[in-house]
Amino acid sequence: MAPQKKKHVLRALDPIHYQGHRIALGAFRKSPIKSLYAKAGEPSLEHRRTKLAFNYILKFKSLPRNPCHDVVFEAPLSDFSADSKSEPNLVAITFEHIKNVKINLNTIDHLHAQCPPPWEEHRINVDISLTEQKKENTSEIVSKETFFRIKEKFSNHYAVFTDGSKLEEKVAAAAYFPERPDCSKATRLRDGASVFSAELEGIALGVTEIKKLTKYLKNFVIYSDSLSTVQAIQSKNFKVLDIRRLYNLIRKFPLYVHIPDLLCLDSCSRRHPGQ
Repeated sequence: MAPQKKKHVLRALDPIHYQGHRIALGAFRKSPIKSLYAKAGEPSLEHRRTKLAFNYILKFKSLPRNPCHDVVFEAPLSDFSADSKSEPNLVAITFEHIKNVKINLNTIDHLHAQCPPPWEEHRINVDISLTEQKKENTSEIVSKETFFRIKEKFSNHYAVFTDGSKLEEKVAAAAYFPERPDCSKATRLRDGASVFSAELEGIALGVTEIKKLTKYLKNFVIYSDSLSTVQAIQSKNFKVLDIRRLYNLIRKFPLYVHIPDLLCLDSCSRRHPGQ
């Protein structure tokens, strides 16, 4: 942490910070530093370091099981003289600030680890074995034979084919149920949306219909032709809202996703943008 460094080391950063403010604000060379801070609406580096130290102390005080807890709080809170050979402890440096704002560290409640949400615990089974065959070096007949062999493994599953398509600025997604065509769905996305979003929307359409059918049908497998989409689902990158929404949909039942090298839904999804 920066506050643990000696003052003369920290002061070396101040001129750089001042110069940056002067350049950004177009201020004169002799403008007072405090007026630069006031005009920029930013705190000094010292105040920033103090704030970071506060956040650090309060965070780790609430986490007694953290490996850094004893390192931070077990060191004695003693005064360090200028000629002290030992490095000052972070708590010792910020102790006076904590005392001035009247924060009692002993009153900070311990934060108990929360169980992860269901969508983070859930595991989606993914089969991407068809990607081992390079499309440019494999004939269509061989690809189909390989796909049908894999499909045979899920002979007791109802198949769902999903796809996304983009025509100029128009984007659409579809989910097709071969055994239940009446359950097939297609939808338009906002203009300019990516094909990646369309592929995710197609899978979401399939999952939504599957949830309705699970009342009287069991075992479904989703077939998608988008490797990047399934890899994104597998990575559990919940910063992508579409992936988080998809996990919210599937968290109540297991899902098996397969990647075939077939564009069986292309015509269905391409028809929808114009509608």
